[in-house]
Amino acid sequence: MESDGRRALGTARLIAALLYAVPLVVFPMVGKAIQGSAGVDADTLPVLVVALGLVGIADYGVSLFLEGKLLKQARLAGPSGRPSVVTAVTLVSAFGASLAVYGLVLTFLGAPSYGGMCYVLCAVHGLHLLIRWPRYERALV
Repeated sequence: MESDGRRALGTARLIAALLYAVPLVVFPMVGKAIQGSAGVDADTLPVLVVALGLVGIADYGVSLFLEGKLLKQARLAGPSGRPSVVTAVTLVSAFGASLAVYGLVLTFLGAPSYGGMCYVLCAVHGLHLLIRWPRYERALV
């Protein structure tokens, strides 16, 4: 039973790695190839940058909140809580990958430097998940 949980967590780790790696590699290349045409006026772009920045920060916070809730639920459920651990990994990784989507949107809107900041935030989120990984392993026990 223990090895099944470790295998499921290993699969979730692979999914998480792909959810971070693919957007962080592909999105900047797509943004560079398409070269966003500043389709929004100069007055609106700063508002969109701030709005997406705030949404990105909120996204980060919500992912941490949901991670805590799901891992607590998994620990309380005992061995039957394994799906909650895998769900937590996938959900948190999807939230992190969405930060790269904000970067791509900003690049398309003509603010590639701010888009790059979103890519950096996505990478930080992924590294933060890597640092927190022992919490997931403890939740399986």
